[in-house]
Amino acid sequence: MCLLLAVLSACQKSTFIDPQPAQPFTPVKEVAQSPLVVILGSSTASGAGASDYKHAWAGLFSSYLNKGKIINLARGGYTTYHILPDGQEGLVAKRPSADTLRNITAALKLHPTLMIISMTTNDVANGYSVDEVMYNLQTIRRIALDNGVKRILITTSMPRKLNAQATARWLQQRDRTMRAYEQDAVNFFDPLADADNLFQANLTPDGIHPNDDGHRLLFKQLVSRLE
Repeated sequence: MCLLLAVLSACQKSTFIDPQPAQPFTPVKEVAQSPLVVILGSSTASGAGASDYKHAWAGLFSSYLNKGKIINLARGGYTTYHILPDGQEGLVAKRPSADTLRNITAALKLHPTLMIISMTTNDVANGYSVDEVMYNLQTIRRIALDNGVKRILITTSMPRKLNAQATARWLQQRDRTMRAYEQDAVNFFDPLADADNLFQANLTPDGIHPNDDGHRLLFKQLVSRLE
């Protein structure tokens, strides 16, 4: 119950202005509802890079959540476009359609207390702008708040070896996410990055995903936002 109260009481206003700001709420009793967490994300959120899902940041969080449940809808290769709501198909040329089984619409049908959105590097790697990433995240967050989700944590980008232009965009994505969402932003970049803003070699098996040690650092970053 302590975690649920922490999740509910820790809501902070972001620097984005929502058309309909979330209204104050009253924490529910544990007998009526245990916290339900839904994760929307891509490969790292799905556990890629870890030796086993239980060592991934999402798996570690599942063990940490004493009374409650996590439903992980993340899938490798996904971008912010994949998790936009139903009905967004074809609105932006040459961009993926929403996955109706793993997007914000599907997540809201589960009635989560807490939502974690972790879209780290795929948008930029596919050539999408940081403006697109931020707009999509804002859209998804607003829909979640309007539909009763008590808190939405949004992770930043992560380091990844691709090219200098992509690294600059991932740094921009990190900084804009931290500014926009303040206490609801989870810094997944800095704990993994070396002096060149690439993945520390000892924390990744492939330069793209964290290994067990890297996932453990991300888990600690996540939990720090709930304490």
